[in-house]
Amino acid sequence: MTDRPKARWGLVSTTGALTGFGHGFAAFAVSALLKPLALDLDTGRGAISIAIGLGRLVAGLASPTIGRIADAKGPRGIVIAGMLTSALGLFALAFVRNEIQLYLVWSLIFSVGIAAGFTVALDKLVVASMGSKRGMGLAVRFSISAIVSTLIVPIVTTMVEYIGWRYTCVVWAGVLVLLIPAPYIFFRADRIGIEGQDKPQATPDGSPPRQSVLRQSAFWIIAMALMAQASVTTGLSVHLVALMTDYGVDPVFAGTLFGGMILLSVPVRLLAGYVADKAKPAHLPIVLGALLIMEGLAIGSFALAPGFATMLVVIAALGISAGAPMVLVLVLCNELFGQQGFATVQGNLMMIQVPGTMLAPIIAGYVYDFTGSYVPVVVGFCLLLLLGGASLNLLRRQMA
Repeated sequence: MTDRPKARWGLVSTTGALTGFGHGFAAFAVSALLKPLALDLDTGRGAISIAIGLGRLVAGLASPTIGRIADAKGPRGIVIAGMLTSALGLFALAFVRNEIQLYLVWSLIFSVGIAAGFTVALDKLVVASMGSKRGMGLAVRFSISAIVSTLIVPIVTTMVEYIGWRYTCVVWAGVLVLLIPAPYIFFRADRIGIEGQDKPQATPDGSPPRQSVLRQSAFWIIAMALMAQASVTTGLSVHLVALMTDYGVDPVFAGTLFGGMILLSVPVRLLAGYVADKAKPAHLPIVLGALLIMEGLAIGSFALAPGFATMLVVIAALGISAGAPMVLVLVLCNELFGQQGFATVQGNLMMIQVPGTMLAPIIAGYVYDFTGSYVPVVVGFCLLLLLGGASLNLLRRQMA
């Protein structure tokens, strides 16, 4: 028993590293494939972006089903299946010859594999195994994932430069296959251990749980606030480098600042995990709501005084928003809806985020094309965050 805590932290670290290698490739390192893939297929970058967007849509729609499987059967099987599917998708990607093949392979094979192998099921595993330290467990998991994701970007970029994007996909498919023994060996039920509540202790009004989470107002308050935050983070992240260069920032320096934003999320995640474990459950909506409101005000400062100083404020706000809210949301959902259906709840949350995260970058781009400025975009994002943060006050009243 003395080595069990160490084993659990090792398990958490493993989930973070796996997500970095899998989801990190799909979310960040894929940027290295964008240009050569478009040139090789004789198409535009917009077409490649559509494939990536469709992948997000399909992954979001698949997440509730993935969550239900993880809740019913445990995370080990779905993680291994997802890793195999991801590897198959990358291997098939190396042989695509046109846009239709790209859309089918990326969205229907690779993206579904990433969603199954590296997201919801691994979060479920951490929550199930860490007990009262689930907040810090999630924070460490996400932090390791962010670090690994940051490190693999230059590796993948170098591989694309020297061996081409097709061979890079084949090699990375092999990497994912080589990682499969980790969940096979370490994610067995007897190794994971279950601590903490298996079922929700009560609904926010104190009565026993009696209905699907999709029929509970608490779930929809959290879902709408999280969608607002995720939409703003995605929308601004896509256009952040362009915004900075519009105001005279050197592109290389802008890229460096963008990387700094990702790394800033690491200490913020750890702090959020500590707060989530120590705070009373009824206080979590207050913390999360205040975080969204402060992020909205920080981003809004750029609209009031556009310039380099307020750009740094926006970058800092995005770094914080990329790190803290999800940890708080997952711990809050575990408290409200229980561990037993945790992955299903998270899968539904991910599905609900999809429209916002898909549309936010597109709307931001069209607003810029129409107005020639990102200021209206920033104003809209600011208002969306303020509304999302304020709405969490309704949840606080229910839990009081």
